[in-house]
Amino acid sequence: MVNYKLKEYILKTVDSQMRDNDPKCTNEVFEKLISSGCTENKAKEMIAAVLTEEIYDVMKSQQPYNEERYSNKLSKLLDCIGEESEEGLEKKLDDEIIQTTIRNENKIGRNGLCPCGSGKKYKKCCGKG
Repeated sequence: MVNYKLKEYILKTVDSQMRDNDPKCTNEVFEKLISSGCTENKAKEMIAAVLTEEIYDVMKSQQPYNEERYSNKLSKLLDCIGEESEEGLEKKLDDEIIQTTIRNENKIGRNGLCPCGSGKKYKKCCGKG
């Protein structure tokens, strides 16, 4: 499911980066994506994907934004440009994404004791559904 409002805000942020020329690498990458055959919309979406990844990394690691790290991620978009088409570029970028499994560490088993403190099994207490 696509969150169109969120997508709109991220794309506005990319537009703002380009308008303010901050960071400078955003405009450079955008121009190179356009010259490689990407549409303006697609180029902005690709930059927005990198921006979203950077936001996630900042939130996850609880470390401040690092312009050099962001610039390096954007330059990876350019590494994929060459004789490849836009579709080939997207596929190559998708192949580089590392797949990770998200696990809930404190999952309660059906036969485990209920965390509410009742002393009953979870499936007979709060796990009734």
